[in-house]
Order: sequence, then C-alpha cells, then structure tokens
Amino acid sequence: MDMLDWLENPAPDRGVNFFDTDRGWVFRPYSELAVQAARIAALLVREGGRRGDVVSLLLGDMESFVPAFLGTMMAGLTPSPIASPVAFEGAEHYLAHVTGIVRVARPALLLSDEVLAPTARRAAEQVGTGRTLVIGDPAALPEEIIPVQRQADIALLQFTSGSSGKPKGVMVSPENLGANVSAIHGWLGLTSDDSCSSWLPMYHDMGLVGTFLGSVAAQINLWLMTPVDFIRSPLRWLECHGLNGVTITTAPNFGYSYAARRVRPDDVAGMDFSRWRVAMNGAERIVPAAAADFAALLGPYGFRSTTFAPCYGLAESTLAVTGIRPGNAARVIRLDGGLETGSPVKVADEGHLGSPLPTGDSGWLTSCGTPVPGAVVEIVDEQGTALPDGSFGEIRLGGPSVALGYRALEEAASSNFTEAGLNTGDSGFLLNGELYVVGRVGDSLKIRGRKIHAEDVEAALTTVPGIPVGRCAVALGGGEGAHQAVVLVESANADWLDGALAVIRSVADASVEVTVLRVQRGGIPRTSSGKPRRRLIWSQAQEHALPGDVVHSTAAAREAAV
Repeated sequence: MDMLDWLENPAPDRGVNFFDTDRGWVFRPYSELAVQAARIAALLVREGGRRGDVVSLLLGDMESFVPAFLGTMMAGLTPSPIASPVAFEGAEHYLAHVTGIVRVARPALLLSDEVLAPTARRAAEQVGTGRTLVIGDPAALPEEIIPVQRQADIALLQFTSGSSGKPKGVMVSPENLGANVSAIHGWLGLTSDDSCSSWLPMYHDMGLVGTFLGSVAAQINLWLMTPVDFIRSPLRWLECHGLNGVTITTAPNFGYSYAARRVRPDDVAGMDFSRWRVAMNGAERIVPAAAADFAALLGPYGFRSTTFAPCYGLAESTLAVTGIRPGNAARVIRLDGGLETGSPVKVADEGHLGSPLPTGDSGWLTSCGTPVPGAVVEIVDEQGTALPDGSFGEIRLGGPSVALGYRALEEAASSNFTEAGLNTGDSGFLLNGELYVVGRVGDSLKIRGRKIHAEDVEAALTTVPGIPVGRCAVALGGGEGAHQAVVLVESANADWLDGALAVIRSVADASVEVTVLRVQRGGIPRTSSGKPRRRLIWSQAQEHALPGDVVHSTAAAREAAV
C-alpha cells in the first residue's frame, strides 16, 4: 500500500470531522483536504524544500496539522511531528524538548502556527538549522498545485516519547508505513462501512498511524478531537459512537478508565452503541477493572465486551504488532508464581476483559492477541535464543513493518535493531500464540531469579482506595547492595499509605527497600505521551532531587530520596 494512493480519487462525500470548541463538528471532505494539502506541498517546494528534507511539524490545531502532514508527504519530504506544549510543565521545559528534537531531526523547515512559531524559531536558532514557516490563513497559500511526488526514502521520522530524555527518531520507510497500515486494515477487517474516532495526539504513533493515516488511506470518515477536548468532555468522544454510529476507536487504558469515572449513566441513556465493533486498547498496562467499569456503563445501551481489542505496538515497528481479532473476547490471566527468564509460566486463574473477574483485580495480565498480518513475534532469553510458547523472556520482532533504525545523537544511539530482529526492551510471553506484555526490561528487578516489574507494582497500587489510575509511578533499581523501589503518588493526603505498603509487599520481595513520596497533582515526571519517566525518577532520587513529601522510607532507602 502507498500512503498517497488515495489522492488519485479523493472522496467528496467522506472525510474528517474536526471538533472545534466554538463551531462544534466541522466536516472537511477528502477532496477538499487533498487540495489544501497540495497547496501546502507547493509552499514547501517554493520555500526550498528538497526531496528527503525533514519538516518538523509544530501545530496544535488538528485542522492545520492534517493538511500540513499530508502536504509534506505529497512534496516528497519527510514529516516529523513534535508534541504540543500541553504535555509539558511551562514554556522553558517545552522549548528544551523541541530544541532536543530539532537537534536530532535537523529539519530544513519547521511548519508551525502563530502560537507555536516563537518556540519553533527559538529552537531553530539554538540548534542553527531549519527555517520556520507559519501556516495561517488558507487563502494565503499558493494557488498552484504541484504533481504528487514519490514518498521520500524516509516517509516518517517518528520520535519516541522515551524515558531517558534523549530524543530518538524512528526512521520509517514508505514500505514500513504501507505494510503496517495494510496489516491494521487486515487485522480489523476494515470495510467502507467503518468509521473511526480519535482523541489521541498526532505526535504519537498510536494516534498518527493507527487512526489518522489508517483512516485516510481507506478514505473512511474520521472524527478527530484533541486530548484536551477529551479531558474536558469524555462524553463527546462517546457520542461519536452512541449518536453518530462510529465503529472504531483506540485509546490507552487511561481513556476507558477516565470516561467510566467522569460519564454518568444518565448521560448516555438513549444512545445506541451496538454499531461500535472495535475499541482498541494499547500503549500501557491494561487494568481489567477499567474495562469492566466501561463495559458496565455502556452495556445497557448496546456495547459488547467483545468490542475491546487489546493490542501491542511500538514506533520501532511503525505501530501495530499484535491484536485481539474483532468480535473475540480478550483473555485475562493471573499467574501462579513468579516470572523467570527462560522458564514456563503457570496460569492460576483466567477470565475475559470487560467481565467480572474470579478473584480481585490485582495481578491480572491481558492478552494482546496474535500477530497482525506480516508481523513476526518471538520470545528470547538473555542470550537472544528463541524460547518455546509459554516461556517468559524479551519480546523480539521481525517483518516488513520493522523500521530502518534510529536517527539519534551518538550518545543516544541504541542497538535495538539487529540482524536477528528488533529487540523491543519489553518482556512478556506467548501463550497459545497470544502475546502477554509484562513490562519494560529496564524497569524491573531480578530477585532470587524472578522478575518484578514497575508496571506490576503500579497496577497493584491502583487497587488501593485513594490512588486513582494514572496517579502513581514506580521506579526500581539497585544501590549499595540493596534493591530499592521509589513510589510517587499524586495526592492531597496520605490516607492510602498503609494500603499501599501492604500491596507493595505483596508484589515485591520483603528485601526491597521502599520509599514513598506524596507529590502534587502533575508532579510525576512524564514523557510526551504521558508515561512515567522512571529513569528520571530514579536518577532524581539518587541525587536527592525528587519533589514532594516523604511519607515512608526504610532505613536503606531514605538517603536515596529527598
């Protein structure tokens, strides 16, 4: 599949619905978007853009981003989206982020809007590369239309959110991009009768490839909101499906949990969710309780638990790797005993996502399904030897979606891309051919042969009253001969402390030294996609630089905290 094939006959009756606070939903047909993108392509060429040049995109408005991204591709240039300032604390932090990415991307041009243009210019000046073009009034764009160019050798430079603070741009070829979008279509069984909604940011692979490009390539109707729109009104996202009959969406666990908490049954009464057939769930650990609450909210109005389609993906494989086939119930399991690399896993209990679980909510893992078409998934031990089905180890990938590699500063380079395959840095296992993702290898401790992951502790903490989903973070490491855990909880009080300590001890070995800090809302350092920056949390703990109040610290760990 070529991402520009749709331009040969852009649909006049299908397109993108953009949400605007003042105007509501604004529809732009693909035929109109194609013309606007072509005018932006002409602008880029007129301003000196040459085939293969990188164009960084700093555009907070969806209506500007969509034609700008497509126009960059049409001009034979390489688009590279940059996160909006919403994900950062203050203008200087955002400027530092943008500057770091520009230093690695080395763009010839930076496309921006009036609001973000000053940041784009300052970043380009500090790095000494790139020129900022401001996209304002569409009427000011060139009238001429240039022929659609063949895609650049690097079709997309996708920056990973990262936990170390060192930007890495994943170089995605046209073949990678086409293969992954085709795989997503095949996995979902996409037809012309489908439509899609999304509130995910366009600088993240899940929103960019999984919803935006996948919908445009198929020319199905797309309903786009921003993350801020969703936070303000998760009901508006649900209305896409319950009132407008949208059939597909994708969101992390947080999205389903947030909607279930903020939307009341009366708000959705009278809606019809029976046409909603795919609710992808990925990007972070899936908490079964969140799915069960979401299903309970919408179930009386036609939503089926088999609509949930847990999935696994990463920018280094363009996006999608595995997923539950639509209409199939996603299996959840609780393991019997710990995890040891190279050893088989044992299942103690099992259930299905969206349904009540046999025993509690802590300790469950959700199946992320089987490989999408073309993807090769295997589990390997610490020496890189492939392990049999049912064995725990690191996830390694192959197939046409695996990207070309990283563009990064030398000190940030990685050896993830090898001749044997892509070493993801994620641990997990295949069970009956389905992938279960446990956590990051680098965010784990090996205690008496078994692995404890930060995600395990975080998932367990969300079962403690007073600790909402997404409001805690855990960093694990070793120091002075002892294993240590640093726990941050965003809360106004510490009423949850006794419950949290009990849960931590149930997950981690008693020898692990534990420090717990209460921090203000927004006090957990996060990546641009919202994931905890665990390496930064750990390093700040060692440097006595963590903000917040220490509410518990064992003797061995106290000096490592503030």
